[in-house]
Amino acid sequence: MAVYCFYLFDRAGRLLCYREWSRARRTHAGEDDAKSMFGLLFALRNFCSKLSPSPLGGSPKYYITETYALHHHETPTGLRFLLLTSPDFGGADISRDLRDLYADAYVPYVVKNPLSVRGEVIRVPAFLGRLDSYVRNLSCF
Repeated sequence: MAVYCFYLFDRAGRLLCYREWSRARRTHAGEDDAKSMFGLLFALRNFCSKLSPSPLGGSPKYYITETYALHHHETPTGLRFLLLTSPDFGGADISRDLRDLYADAYVPYVVKNPLSVRGEVIRVPAFLGRLDSYVRNLSCF
């Protein structure tokens, strides 16, 4: 399985972090790509909440197409962690890994970092390095 890229959005849809690993098709309009991705996630979330039998609604953990799989984890504060992979990930629950990434990398290196400004693009080298190593150590990488 290949890991293509990672997106991290805040609750307002601002792109806080983007990384690529083995994405074959490069996008030239990065901001438009991020807006499209957030819009897709927003629409999927609304669709799932309308279909859900629970009054609390629901949010997709992942979905698969012929060419990619989108894995998703949303925190209680509205942060959205997205990982695009090849569709042959074997049904592994990667949203659990994204939850661990939030707890083990985002919280200690971004939230607890006094130099990190909320709502701005994350440029903390410790977080970015931890993100790279986290993705490379995924069982599906």
